[in-house]
Parts: sequence; structure tokens; C-alpha cells
Amino acid sequence: MSRRKKTLSAASAAIDALPYEPLGAAEKLFYAHDREVLLAGPAGTGKTRAALEKMFLCMQKYSSMRCLLARKTRVSLTQSALVTLEEKVLPAGHPICRGSTRGRRTGYMLENGSELVLGGLDNADRVMSSEYDMILACEATELTLSDWEKLLPRLRHGVMPYQQAVAECNPSHPGHWLNVRANAGLMHRLNSRHEDNPLFFDRHSGQSTVAGR
Repeated sequence: MSRRKKTLSAASAAIDALPYEPLGAAEKLFYAHDREVLLAGPAGTGKTRAALEKMFLCMQKYSSMRCLLARKTRVSLTQSALVTLEEKVLPAGHPICRGSTRGRRTGYMLENGSELVLGGLDNADRVMSSEYDMILACEATELTLSDWEKLLPRLRHGVMPYQQAVAECNPSHPGHWLNVRANAGLMHRLNSRHEDNPLFFDRHSGQSTVAGR
């Protein structure tokens, strides 16, 4: 392993050992109650973790709520969002992780009855037949506008005081439907920056970390 990779790995481990502290767009996401949110920014800004942290917090706060974690294909969740969920968001050894391996899971259930459903838009019948309080679409640029518009009516479980769909991604070009939708005021856009990731930026000193530099 190169010296740079060792430095990044050590810095990441040190950050992961600290309580999660959302910054910038991540912090704004925690307070956003808009029905549609676009969490946009380049890789490494902590978008996925922020969205998963909020989802897990809501699952603990609102008993029997239901949320959907989706991507264009179910298989693509296994080595992306589910790794972040199990290794960074959930406490080590959390009972929610017992049972099936990541690739075979259909969801996670908390003791309070809250449920996280996993789904791909390649098998839409399963995810479209249920109702949710919150939907997180990872790498939402993979979705079509039609995919998104089919998800929105599923926000009607009614356990949380607000229902929300979050599209997490790095929008590609100005004409992409996500940019168009946000510019039209239909989605609340939150722009995530590398300064929002505590691995790269120390908010207390106002300086980049070793890994950030």
C-alpha cells in the first residue's frame, strides 16, 4: 500500500471512530422537510453517508416508519450504499445486520418496527407495491424521470410528520432532468462540497485535514 493510501486509510479510521457530525449540505439535509431533495456534489463529499445517517436516525425516532433505499439495479447497492450503511452508519455489531449477507438482503428491521427496504428499479414491481415515509435514491443520475415520478406516489405511509424522497448524485450536464427539476423549483437542491466531509476538512480549525490536503 502506498504512503498516500496508508495516510487516507488511517485518517478515515480516525474519523469513523468519532461521533458523526454533519457539515454543510449534510447538516442542512437533516433539517430539510421538503418532499423532494436533490443532494448534489462530487464524489468524496459524504453525500451517501449523510443521507443514510438521516434515514437511520428517522428509523429510530419514528417507530414503524418505512423507508426505501433504491438504485437503478439492486445488485449495485451491495458494494456501494450497503457498505457505507453497515460499516460507517450502523454501530459495530448492530443486530440489524444479522442474517443474510448484503447481496441477499431484502431489507433491515429495527426492534421498534421501523423497516428499511432495499430495491432496484430493475425490479420495480416489488418496490412500487409498497408505501414509504422516506425514499433515498443513490446515484440518481442512473434513474430516468419516469423512474422518479413512479417513486413519488409511494410516499404515503404517513408515519413520519413529513414524507421525503432524496436523490443523491453528481448531476451530469445542465440539461439532465435532475438539474431541470431543481432549477424549476420542484426539488430542494443542496450542494455538497469536500469541506462537508470531516475526513477532508476540520470545521473547528477551519483547515483541511492531512487527507484533505
